[in-house]
Amino acid sequence: MGNLTEELDILKSELGTPDFDQHLDRMLLHYTSAEDKAQIAVAASVMLDSIGEEIHAVNEQIDTLTAVKGISEMISFKYIAEKYFQKSKSWFSQRLNGHTVHGKVCRFTEEELATLRFALQDISKKIGSLSI
Repeated sequence: MGNLTEELDILKSELGTPDFDQHLDRMLLHYTSAEDKAQIAVAASVMLDSIGEEIHAVNEQIDTLTAVKGISEMISFKYIAEKYFQKSKSWFSQRLNGHTVHGKVCRFTEEELATLRFALQDISKKIGSLSI
């Protein structure tokens, strides 16, 4: 094993993989001083907290996309894609459904999600202002 700082960097790169737990166990066996174990505990806690934040962000995105899919028969995704994103309906659909394109999963960025929220609010206001 290298020094503790190098090991923590390697551990960070393994976050979210099965290797993470195995590496952490090996580190705890190798670095036995109270100071080293405390440093490992703090670093691992920070790494795991970041996963929690990522999960929260993904859950928010899923909630938004689930709501959008629920109204797919009521509104035109082609209209939203072209008017608010200046993109094609297929571009919009790829992100909405998480399709894999060129080996990468397509997702809306945070900025695109904000644009989508604005689009839905804008359409809602336009529909709400109609009177017959």
